[in-house]
Order: sequence, then structure tokens, then C-alpha cells
Amino acid sequence: MNRLIFVVFFLFFSVINLQAQINCDQNIKQAEEFYVSGDYETCVQILEKSINECGFSIKTKEIVFELLAKSYLELDNLPKAEYNVQRLLKNNPDYELKENNGQEDFDILVNKFDVHPLFTVGLRNSVIQPTFKATKVYSVLDDVDYSTSYLNGKKRVVLYYVWAEYEFIKNFSVCADLINYQLVYNRSLSKGADWNLKYEEKLYLLEVPLYLKKQFKLGKILTLYGAAGLGYLSVIKANASADISYYNEDVYTGASIPYGLSETMDVSSMRSKNTYEWLAGAGIGGKFKRLGIFIDARYTGGINSLTKADKRFNNEVLTNNYYYIDNSIKLNKYEIGISLSYTLKTLIKKVR
Repeated sequence: MNRLIFVVFFLFFSVINLQAQINCDQNIKQAEEFYVSGDYETCVQILEKSINECGFSIKTKEIVFELLAKSYLELDNLPKAEYNVQRLLKNNPDYELKENNGQEDFDILVNKFDVHPLFTVGLRNSVIQPTFKATKVYSVLDDVDYSTSYLNGKKRVVLYYVWAEYEFIKNFSVCADLINYQLVYNRSLSKGADWNLKYEEKLYLLEVPLYLKKQFKLGKILTLYGAAGLGYLSVIKANASADISYYNEDVYTGASIPYGLSETMDVSSMRSKNTYEWLAGAGIGGKFKRLGIFIDARYTGGINSLTKADKRFNNEVLTNNYYYIDNSIKLNKYEIGISLSYTLKTLIKKVR
């Protein structure tokens, strides 16, 4: 019984809503007829009443606001005409004037307003090629070359991360990325043919680049941009593994006895929690209404060292058992990727 009552009420309200929508559509047709006949005041009255009472779609609202603006122009009420153009552009930021519409004054009024993205969010898929640059070399054993390069465990790292953009002036914006990723590097040290040390470290990083972007329109859709700024880089965690092998000489027999040792350890305390970087980049792509797709390229250069100079001897196991010590190193990166974006909010401003 309860289900039957629900169905009856549902059908009843559906019929009422359908009838109301039919009435709303008829109101628009009547308003158009009054506009064509030159009765602009009646046209305005019908449309203002309908816009408050009817749940119009975005496309229908576009027709209503456009007709209201044109009617107010005919009535020489410029403030009301401008107000409805603003409502028109807010309803559809991608509104385009129709060619040969015979409404030159309306076209001029619409062109007095500038519409550009205000707040945009995006997702970027990129590939980075990191390099570790030693700026100062430290040593434990005199006859071991500690300037050996820091080699990437993976030559290229694939990233997925989010970014946001605030366009404070048309074609000028400030952007920020949020990147969480891991890097692995290793070092191989040797002394002759019989002494070898292998060191590998995994870094867990949080990166927040902040940069300015300047866009250059190359057409209706295509856009080129350049970017420059600074970034914050934090070492969240650092895990290391060390493996050493060499031969000891037996003091009694003179025989060479092989010796080996391996160990994993947490070296986070020896890493800089807060470091900074500079960056420069460019991109090209297109915007289709609120959606955008860009190909991006960027270079990032480290400003200060990932390793702490005053903490190099914190881990005595590394220095005493493995004869290992860190150099001062900066992290540099090449990056290329593709971005997808969506504009959440636009800015409508009268500029003329």
C-alpha cells in the first residue's frame, strides 16, 4: 500500500513538473515574439519572471540572458544590459558571439567584458631524469676515490601528481605542484682489486614547486607558456644498504682471508629535511572550453645539499665498518610530461 502511494505521488509531481516546464518554454517563445514585434518591456517582464520561477538548463539560460540584454539595450537601460551580459557569461564562460546577427550594439557590449580562467586544477603524468651533482667531496680512507659519481638506480622515474593554477591577471598565473616520489642512487668505491664497497640509498621525497606562468595565445585554441620559479624539497625518509668485501692477511700464515659484511639502515637523520630548488619550463597545448591538455618540459636545479655536513659521522657503523661518508650533493632533474586540466572557476571583468 505504501509503495502504491509513493508511485501515485511520484507520477503526480512528475506531471506537474512537466506541465511547468512546458509553460516555461512557452513563456520564452512569447517573449521572443514580443521582442520581434518591438514590445521590449513585455518581453523583459516575461523573461524576468520566468528566470526566477523556472529551472532552465544552461543552454536555455543563455537564450534568456541574451534576449534580456538585447531588450534592455533597446530600452536604453545600459546598466541592466551589462548586468545580463555578466549573467550570460557567468552561465557560460565559453559563450561566443554569432556572426551576422544584426546586433552590433550587443556585440560591442559583450566584447567589453574579459573572461579568463581564475582557478584551474590538473593532473600531470611525467618522466624525470634525475642527476646528483657533488659539490664537495669528503673521504675516510686516503687511498679510496670518494669522488665516484652518484648513479641513479633508475635512469628515469615516472611520476603522477596534481597541480593548481591561479590566473590573477589574464595570461599571468601562479602555480603550485604537489609531488611525492622515490629515488634510488648507488655508489661503488674500490681500492685495488680486492677492496670493494657498494652503497645504495632510497630517498622518499616530497616536492612542492611554486612558479609563475606566462601564456601566449597562438590562436583560438593553441597556447604556449613559459614558467619560472622556486621549489621546496623535503627528504621524508632515507634507507640505505651497504656491502663491503675485501681480503685480510693472516698475521701468522700470511694467507689472504676473504671478509664480507652487509647491512641495511635508516640514514634519515643524515639528510636535509628542508632543501630548495629553482626551476624553468615551457609547454604547448590547447584549451577546449574548460578542459586543457598540454605537453610540458621542465628543468629543476638544486640550491642546497641533500646531505647534512654536520651529520656525516652520525652513523658510526657506516664510517667504522664500511669506511663510507657522504659528499655534499645537489639534486637536478630533467622532466617531460603531459598535463590534463579543468577550470573550476572563471573571472568575468569589464575592461572597456
